[in-house]
Amino acid sequence: MTGAPARCIACGAEPRPRFAQGGTRIVGCPACGLEWRTPFPTEEELARLYGADYFARWGPARGADPAVRAAKEATYGAFLGALPARVAGGRLLDVGCALGYSVGVARARGFDAYGLDRNAEAIAHARGELGDRVHDGPLDARAFPGLRFDVFTLIDVLEHVPAPAALLGVLAGRLAPGGVVLAVLPNAASLVRRALGRRWPHYAPEHLYLWTPTALRHFSESNEWRVARLETGVRKTFTAAYLKAYSEALGGWLPPGLGLLGTAPFRAPTGELLVVLERAGPASAGAVRPAP
Repeated sequence: MTGAPARCIACGAEPRPRFAQGGTRIVGCPACGLEWRTPFPTEEELARLYGADYFARWGPARGADPAVRAAKEATYGAFLGALPARVAGGRLLDVGCALGYSVGVARARGFDAYGLDRNAEAIAHARGELGDRVHDGPLDARAFPGLRFDVFTLIDVLEHVPAPAALLGVLAGRLAPGGVVLAVLPNAASLVRRALGRRWPHYAPEHLYLWTPTALRHFSESNEWRVARLETGVRKTFTAAYLKAYSEALGGWLPPGLGLLGTAPFRAPTGELLVVLERAGPASAGAVRPAP
């Protein structure tokens, strides 16, 4: 695995220490605000973090709870509303699809949708509904061979990736003309992050990079992508039981009075940002063509 960088991958500045967390440190760029963990976890540590119980943080039912599923579907459906009209009904791949709820939502919205995740147990669960529309493993030649995609969605993914430029290169190679990437990721410049400090849940041990709008723009442009849309103050749909299980799994902060909400779903800010990226240059323009 790629090691933690010595300098900011967005603008090249030398980092300053933020705080220690366990056996690692969080450092930050004084110029663009990007934060990252150093050193990165080892392959063995990541295998443990992403083990079979990774989705236990969703609650005892591991996401099978209809309320959790409905919340996940509502959140993903709202994100799809940020896509440009030209990609409507195109071929979509959700990278990091977990239990596959996102794929079902995208199909209901008219997309020819597929899902990819590196958690084998989650994909085994998703195949019960989606069959070969979901794949276990990285985005390489074995994942949906020969297909190109009009939309890639990366919801809570980019912060996990040790080599984001390499991932963007892979996406570019599988992107259809006029296609886009929609990503949701932690915003280290958010009000939620400032309010919670080091108790911010996104300082999870598997989160390698914590982005800011400035850092993301620098990084995208230096890798031949253009920011077509950027939103801060992202909200997701939750249930109280989900937040309780998530907080207990990570040892994070639990909002007081959460139990008063009962089983009703609610939307809340998470300290994240949403970005839609398109390739810079002539290939990014125009209507989406049928993907071969």
